[in-house]
Amino acid sequence: MRGALRSLVLILLTAASSVAALLGDRLTPGGNRAERVMGWWGRAFVRSGGWTLRVEGMENLPPGGAVLVANHQSVVDIPMLLSAFPRPVGFLAKRELGEIPLFGKAMAAAGNLFVDRDDPRDTVRMLREAGARLRDGRLVVVFPEGTRSGDGSVGEFRPGAFYLAQKSGAPVVPVYLDGGNRAIPKGSIRVHPAGLLVRVLPPLSPEEGAGGTKERIAAAVRARILQECARTAATATEGDIPGQGGTPLVLTRDEGKECPPTAGGVSSAREGEKGER
Repeated sequence: MRGALRSLVLILLTAASSVAALLGDRLTPGGNRAERVMGWWGRAFVRSGGWTLRVEGMENLPPGGAVLVANHQSVVDIPMLLSAFPRPVGFLAKRELGEIPLFGKAMAAAGNLFVDRDDPRDTVRMLREAGARLRDGRLVVVFPEGTRSGDGSVGEFRPGAFYLAQKSGAPVVPVYLDGGNRAIPKGSIRVHPAGLLVRVLPPLSPEEGAGGTKERIAAAVRARILQECARTAATATEGDIPGQGGTPLVLTRDEGKECPPTAGGVSSAREGEKGER
């Protein structure tokens, strides 16, 4: 019952915030009011869901513009990232997200970019706009899997998603996300208890592929994120789940995907450590 009630609250919060962002954009064209409203929505979404968000590695974030490359688990990923970063965050997403009634228009008003992957001219336009944002010191998030994971595993990274990183020359920062697939599973709107994690990894070095081909950048970022996924799974135990013992959980693999995170989420025993939000 509580999960259903939280789900209703999140739906109403999203609708109200979308309306506020659109009104703010219309009242102050060219301002950042819509961006601020959607940033507030992300933080309120995480709080209203009753989740604890841990943020780690923020010292790895470059001072200027950067391409943040994250794995994609759930609709919760966007609010997690909006909550985690002290600077404005923009998203580069597929056109379908921008077509969501009300919410899609609000995200566009907040400066997020939507691209039709089947239209080369639209891709060129997107690269131009995203490049301008990076030169202006903004953070741009890319989800290279192209879709959410059903079980928390890390899917294949599409090299095309790294065209922006290759052409802009901006730092490429891998970001590992965990917990979203348990908080709101794919195909569901019901809220479940979960620990959420945003872990910012060091930017790619030239030796790892920075400045190289799209394929090399994609392989290097995916290897980093898989490493963090495996590390999180290996260090988690059933003792992280209230009421259970301390037997280590087993890391399994699905065909075409790798490293589903453990069912226990982020360790509740770490709640006193620095980085909670």
